[in-house]
Amino acid sequence: MEAARLLAGDLDPTELLQRILTELENESAPEVYTTAPDVDSAVEAKLAQFTTVRERLKDVARRSLASLRANKDVMESDVSQFLWGCYGCGYIAEGDRPDSWLVCGALGVEFEWFGPFYASTPEHLGQLTPAEIVAALETIPDQVAVAISKVNDDVLRRKPSEEEWCVNEIVGHILETDLLFVQRVRVILEGQGVPAIPRSAPPRKLHEGKGYEELSADELLERLRQARSAGLELVRGLKPEQWNRQGTLLGTITSVLDLGSWLTNHDRGHLAQIRQLCGN
Repeated sequence: MEAARLLAGDLDPTELLQRILTELENESAPEVYTTAPDVDSAVEAKLAQFTTVRERLKDVARRSLASLRANKDVMESDVSQFLWGCYGCGYIAEGDRPDSWLVCGALGVEFEWFGPFYASTPEHLGQLTPAEIVAALETIPDQVAVAISKVNDDVLRRKPSEEEWCVNEIVGHILETDLLFVQRVRVILEGQGVPAIPRSAPPRKLHEGKGYEELSADELLERLRQARSAGLELVRGLKPEQWNRQGTLLGTITSVLDLGSWLTNHDRGHLAQIRQLCGN
């Protein structure tokens, strides 16, 4: 996973998945253990689990890769967008969380949820440093500007389907999420102990009914830059101990660093979506 993150700037998702699959298909790793002397029954049982888990990972990676090569994204009909990773053996389950797992005996509570990056604050895409967060947030508005400058307003307002957002809506969603980020961080910094962070509506709903669909590109960018300016003013001045401050969101403890990492990865994901819709 760390190698995939480091290579993300040089390889597209298809190439990254192929690299991961190539590593999984390297059969030399299991041989190191199966050929070790004096392997007892407990170790043999673990090695059997390892083989099962490895085959499962290869299956998920192969289906993901095939789907991505045939479509713009991995289709939910090919690989569930909700995955569960077992702490006991590493097995990946799809869809609903298992109540228990026969391979290693783990119970459902021992499975970790992995879903769309925008669906949860805890970061499985990798925790970022404060410097990385600030640097990324500084560049996003300019990257959005470059992407939408190549198309007209009709393209920006065109929905890929009835259920999907147009580019204008995505930009509106980004800036509304920016404002939400500032509110949440201020609740943490101004509160005592580990304060509860209010949540009136899901982030994906915040842009609805505010007319972003009808704005021109210039108006959208101006609003995005204003919202981002407030966020940057806040995070640039944070001290290390403030990045560590925590609050609770939907019953889960989250830090300012968690929120910053989530916002950055959230923006990066939607930037890729905007570029795709604008034909970049």
